[in-house]
Amino acid sequence: MILRLFLVLLLSTFLYSSEIGEAFRAGKAKGHVGSLIDADFVGDGTYLDLSASLAYESGNFYGYKFYISGWLNPKLYEMNRGWRENKTWLEFPELGIRFFNNRLNFGFDAGRFSYTRDWIKNYVQGASFYHAPTQDIDYEITWINRAATIEYYKVQMFHGAENWLGGLWVSGNFKIPNTTVVVTPYIYSVADLFWASAAKGSMNFYFPTISGNLEARATLLFYVAYHNRKFRGDSVMYWSDLIWKDTRNRFEAGGGMMAVSSYGVKDIDVFGQNTDFINTTGIFEGNMITLYAFGKLNFKYDISLKTSLRTSISTQGGTIIGFEAQTGYYPIKNLKLGLDLTMVSGANKFPQIQGDQYGMRTYVQFFY
Repeated sequence: MILRLFLVLLLSTFLYSSEIGEAFRAGKAKGHVGSLIDADFVGDGTYLDLSASLAYESGNFYGYKFYISGWLNPKLYEMNRGWRENKTWLEFPELGIRFFNNRLNFGFDAGRFSYTRDWIKNYVQGASFYHAPTQDIDYEITWINRAATIEYYKVQMFHGAENWLGGLWVSGNFKIPNTTVVVTPYIYSVADLFWASAAKGSMNFYFPTISGNLEARATLLFYVAYHNRKFRGDSVMYWSDLIWKDTRNRFEAGGGMMAVSSYGVKDIDVFGQNTDFINTTGIFEGNMITLYAFGKLNFKYDISLKTSLRTSISTQGGTIIGFEAQTGYYPIKNLKLGLDLTMVSGANKFPQIQGDQYGMRTYVQFFY
């Protein structure tokens, strides 16, 4: 017992007096406390809960940073498993190390960390390597063992795919010199589920006289599904959109389309997705064409509004309409009041997917 106490005191003294100890003392902590009411008007999966989070990131230590975060979600009221289908009591979405060398333009994350790409969003468990050999070329390789969704409306525990190997993301960005064109080829695979390759292109047009920026994006993706080493089907997906952004951050608006061929890309979002919709019911089904539009407004007095509208049309008959609206208001600094409305109508005509959904979320969060 005395030896253990001595070792703890020795380690504490070392951390306090050493350079790495200085890095930890220079770190920053942040978090929130809040409450959420999620009302499901169709499935009666209504619930009320509290939430609290705490995150810490150390200062820089020769290019290294250490970080950890946790989310706590005590349940207050639940109807028909509404809370259990969306939340867990306690999760640690971040626990890892980050390194970046400015001279070599090389870095990595390892452990649990935040990560967002076209078909990956929120938090992953694994490792990610990044390198930019020139100003016009960079690439990354990311292995994902598990993933988690951590949002005010959903705290989903770290889950894997059907195989412990998880997923692999390999991508590169190639900037065409003297233009705003960026070409991004990538390969994305999740063991025992699918293999996909894609080419993505984007271009920006800046209009200084009206403080605006127009971005055009297009992606062509080839998808092959398999299970137990057996081929299940393949598909092609095309996704393109136009986005107008006010450079003074007052508003953003855009629209686009997504078309999926016969088999569909149903498992592409197993580790999340980065579309403009939280609810993507029907979008990734086979023979589906989705047209969508969205807008984001930031008003005076710290009021924000985001709306998204889509129609997913099946070439074999049937249409799904989706609508989402998210509002936020800061009556005082660091205190946010929010109201979300969600609607998915027409999904009942497709027996292979989840049915119609109508819901409302209202929440309060205080950030510190």
